[in-house]
Amino acid sequence: MPAPKTKISQTDRDLGPMGAGAVETTLDCSKLTCFIGFNLVRAETVIRRRLMEQLAPCQLTLAEFALLSLISVNQGANQRQAGEVLEIAPPNMAHLVDRLAGRGLLTRVRGRRDRRVQLLSLTDAGYELLVQAETLVEEQEAGVSAVLTPEEQTQLLGLLNKIRAL
Repeated sequence: MPAPKTKISQTDRDLGPMGAGAVETTLDCSKLTCFIGFNLVRAETVIRRRLMEQLAPCQLTLAEFALLSLISVNQGANQRQAGEVLEIAPPNMAHLVDRLAGRGLLTRVRGRRDRRVQLLSLTDAGYELLVQAETLVEEQEAGVSAVLTPEEQTQLLGLLNKIRAL
């Protein structure tokens, strides 16, 4: 069954420095919209942009929010393990932890048995900021939930988990 014709409109704001003047282009994307991966990336882009906008008042990136959330329920977690769960490369994880520790949002303690291990915990300030950020993220989630029935939400989460397990 052929994919439905989908048109994507691109205005001058999307065209970068060459986009002076209100140029409007409509492209046929039907060859792309039949691909699951393309649609997942497009949906992820929309959600990522909305989440970044929601988190802006807290001055948190998505990775910082994810790490604070993870550590909030895993106090004393190993930095390496947290990086693996969040799929953040060790050098990037080190910078992320440095930024959050520098803001007083989490602490790092060397492991007693292995001094190379860094154990992470949220500070009171980290908890307070996380509560604010979670409220903002829940607003974003409500927007997504509004277009899906509870059954569709459950089905979507199940399907995404299946794909993530590939």
